[in-house]
Amino acid sequence: MLAFRTKHCGWGARLALGMILALGLCACDCDDWNHTPPAGMGSIIVDNRTADGVNVYLNGYYTNRVSDFDNAAFDLAPAIHRVVLDESHGIRAWRGDVDVLEGKLTVLEVNSGFYSSDYDVRIYFD
Repeated sequence: MLAFRTKHCGWGARLALGMILALGLCACDCDDWNHTPPAGMGSIIVDNRTADGVNVYLNGYYTNRVSDFDNAAFDLAPAIHRVVLDESHGIRAWRGDVDVLEGKLTVLEVNSGFYSSDYDVRIYFD
C-alpha cells in the first residue's frame, strides 16, 4: 500500500493526488480478449469504448449488439468482410472493409469522436 506524508498538504493537494492515481488506474489498455478463433478461422473483436450500445452488422446482416464498455467476438472465415457499426440510441455510425486473418484477432476499438457523428475506430491485429 502506498503511504504519503500529507502533513504540509491541504485537501486540494490530496484530492489532486487521488485523482491522478485514479486516472492512472483507469487508463490502462486491456487487450486480454481471452478468445481464440476456431481452427481455420479468424475473429473480429468489437471493443465498444463508448457510453452506448453498438449494433454490429457483418456482410449486410445484423449479428449482435455490443453493450457500452464491453466487447464481443465474431468468428469468421479468413477474407475481407464488410462491417457496419450503428449506435443503438444515437446517430453515430462507421462502415468499412475489415481483413480477417486465419488464427488472428482483428480488433475494432470503437470510440466516440469529438464533434462528429461518426465513430472513431482503430483497427489492429492481436
